[in-house]
Amino acid sequence: MKSKIVSFGIFFLLVFLFTQTVSFSQSVWSTNFINNIGGNYLRKVKFLTPNIGYSGGGNGTFVKTTNGGDNWAILNTGSSGFISSLFFINQYTGWVGSTIPEMKKTTDGGVTWSGFSIPTTDYVADIWFVNSMIGYASAHSGQILKTTNGGSNWQNIAPSSQAWGEVQFIDENNGWILSDYDLYRTSDGGNSWSSILHNTNNQLGYFQDYYFLNQSTGWATIPNGIAKTTNGGDNWAILNVPLPIPMSVVFLNQNLGWCVGYDNTKGIICRTIDGGMNWVVQKTENGNKFYDLSFINQNQGWACGNAIISSTVNGSGGMTAVLQTSSLLPDKYSLKQNFPNPFNPTTRISFDVTNPTYASLKIFDMTGREVKTLIDENISAGSYEIDFNAGELNSGVYFYTLQTNEFIETKKMILVK
Repeated sequence: MKSKIVSFGIFFLLVFLFTQTVSFSQSVWSTNFINNIGGNYLRKVKFLTPNIGYSGGGNGTFVKTTNGGDNWAILNTGSSGFISSLFFINQYTGWVGSTIPEMKKTTDGGVTWSGFSIPTTDYVADIWFVNSMIGYASAHSGQILKTTNGGSNWQNIAPSSQAWGEVQFIDENNGWILSDYDLYRTSDGGNSWSSILHNTNNQLGYFQDYYFLNQSTGWATIPNGIAKTTNGGDNWAILNVPLPIPMSVVFLNQNLGWCVGYDNTKGIICRTIDGGMNWVVQKTENGNKFYDLSFINQNQGWACGNAIISSTVNGSGGMTAVLQTSSLLPDKYSLKQNFPNPFNPTTRISFDVTNPTYASLKIFDMTGREVKTLIDENISAGSYEIDFNAGELNSGVYFYTLQTNEFIETKKMILVK
């Protein structure tokens, strides 16, 4: 009987020690200030691999990294205009547009550039290539340009003389283009266009960006919110986002996406795991702004702003498997026993939170060493489930701790392989 009491006491001593080691929120984003670009802000960013990325902005500033954003080298595109658009089809071949107006192309990763004539009198707002030959560009002076030979020649295919902005195609036929207050769609490679989001009487505000995952599902940024469609743009729902001025949005699947922008005092990066219904702030940067972002997978992403590049190697925050199981508010905080337990190698952890709060859910081994962070951010009130895969861990006893602003609890689980 005495040995059982001692073991029981040791277990709770371990739990106490483990819970004391849990720290509060650590941002999954880090910021790199680029000191050698004279304070010019970066308007566009594009990564092709975990290491190779490009960014461009004010006064012809164009930079490249080959180590994931730790260091950036200035490249000379030969343009003194503001780099207003850039697109790379692979790590070597890309195009940039500027406010001169002009467009240039590289096939050697930015070492050398060649220019070509384009039929526009104002800046090139955006560029998008379907493949190495077929591409589109938008101009603020009212042209939608198309090339079928990699950019050597361009023709105007615009339906009207609006000030065009962001352009995106998901294949050779299906694409969208944005004006200040309208979003247009084509299904025949730009031969014809139809308006699918008309901002009557400026009721939605000024459009900045949009992103289509496929022919049906897309998101558009509007002041203080995001508009979402699930039927190709025929109907739109307005979603709230904690971001007064959203500048850019991107999604990797139907649920996981990010939005960047700013308010009066800081740049903001938000993330959603439910298709945009709910958003959490992942990163703020005081005295700065975020304009664009690029993700190559659910964890690795970059955002650009005023002479800065912020990057993440944990952009999903460990929550891609989290499911908010009920919109009904729980009456108390709780951490449930994982199921199944023992398990191999996957188990489910459920918990309830009664108020919007910072929450961390972390896994520890028998020595008190943290081996996995499942959640580390602000979440809404509700009931949650998260699947934990321990495939990389050895068999043994582990502990998981849920900590919020008002609650902390630890439970034991057993991995048997």
